[in-house]
Amino acid sequence: MASTAKNTLFMTMASVFQKVIAFAYFTLIARKIGASGTGTYFFALSFTTVFVVFVDLGLTNVFIRESAKAKEKLGEYLSTILSIKIGLGLLSYLAAIIVINLMGYDIETRHLVYLSAVTMLLDSLHLTLYGSLRALGELKYEAMSIVGSQLLTLVLGTFFLYAGFPLIYLILAFTISSAANVLFAIFILKTKHHLSLRPSYKSDVAKHIARIAIPFALAAVFARVYSYIDSILLSKMMGNEAVGFYSIPYKITYAFQFIPLALIAALYPKFSEYFAHDKKKLSQVFEQGVKYLLLIAMPIAFGIAVLSKDIVLLLYTDEYLPSVLPLQILIISLIFSYLSFPIGAFLNACDKQKAQTTIVGTVMVVNIVLNVLLIPRLGVAGAAVAALVGNVLLTVFGYVIVPKITHVSHGYIAKTFFQILFSAGGMALAVYAVNTQVNFFYAILVGAVTYPILLFLTRSVRMGELKEAVQFIKK
Repeated sequence: MASTAKNTLFMTMASVFQKVIAFAYFTLIARKIGASGTGTYFFALSFTTVFVVFVDLGLTNVFIRESAKAKEKLGEYLSTILSIKIGLGLLSYLAAIIVINLMGYDIETRHLVYLSAVTMLLDSLHLTLYGSLRALGELKYEAMSIVGSQLLTLVLGTFFLYAGFPLIYLILAFTISSAANVLFAIFILKTKHHLSLRPSYKSDVAKHIARIAIPFALAAVFARVYSYIDSILLSKMMGNEAVGFYSIPYKITYAFQFIPLALIAALYPKFSEYFAHDKKKLSQVFEQGVKYLLLIAMPIAFGIAVLSKDIVLLLYTDEYLPSVLPLQILIISLIFSYLSFPIGAFLNACDKQKAQTTIVGTVMVVNIVLNVLLIPRLGVAGAAVAALVGNVLLTVFGYVIVPKITHVSHGYIAKTFFQILFSAGGMALAVYAVNTQVNFFYAILVGAVTYPILLFLTRSVRMGELKEAVQFIKK
């Protein structure tokens, strides 16, 4: 248990630092090169991120799970998966090159995609290499590499940015840090664990892995397309400047995703355990998980929505004022995005992974259709509305299946939702009123004081629950 807690701490802290550094780096880029350049940069990363999912296809998740069960087979699994990923990587890279050329983009954008795709291939490779260490229960090296590579990207990218280098050098900063990540992982695996990293295809191992990987692969593809297709469609329909405006709310909103990810890391094994042995506790843990995330998501969403204009002006200058409305829409979707995490983890932990994959696939299709319909009419705001609807559907469709697994108190969840909604709404009104009179930093302080007071007044939170939450986090 001590090693598990230590590993969780390593990864949580690394994720927080990674988000902070990545957000700072993106902010520097957006301020320096403007909306059009930022849009081109963000498009190249989004485009290749969609293709790189076909390199992994859930193989790393299966590799970690199966190797953790039988550590003596880790080397055999690793060499086979590496051989498979080399083939998939070459095909995916070729596909990305063909598609970007068929789409008729200019030479600069194509070159950015060519280099960005190399970066993504390196990222996919070190994902599997660090998967070996996860299977062995050693996450500290991955945590070190997450922070170290992000710092290297920040240093190199900032130098390239302010030295006036072309846009492609900002991608090169990622490529160099990704290569360093791979070399570091190889060094640890070779020197500490003496693993052979030579690709070697074994058909029996490949068949075993492939059978298990299919639902993971589908879910990964659906989720990746769902997450990035809006930027690609925006680029094609409205141009890269529109992508630049959309990248601001996208980055701000998704900077907060480490919170539900950290909580799910703790909840997922509990869901699995209680599904097998204690359905009553399963219900209680699910309900409390939903409540914890609502307590965090609503004030973030409402506070940023109210202060969105001030935030954009402070961080990105008035060139990005068209990002304000999309930010207000997209940040509200954060509430449902947070809720979709425990619901999705609950379904996967309780042998409903096929249902979860179907839900993600369905929402992906709806999201694409909405983007095609709304972007020509509403522009960047249309992409934000499509994302909001998608997150609502992920939450609603998943929640419908939850009662088929175990009894949950819909009354308790509804009561909790509206109590916290009232508290966060009251906080937002106070923040808005103060913000019209004084500097918005004072408005943030008022919100930080008002929200907990309203939570206790509405009895949304009691002292006993706070103590339980603290004990849960400690465990």
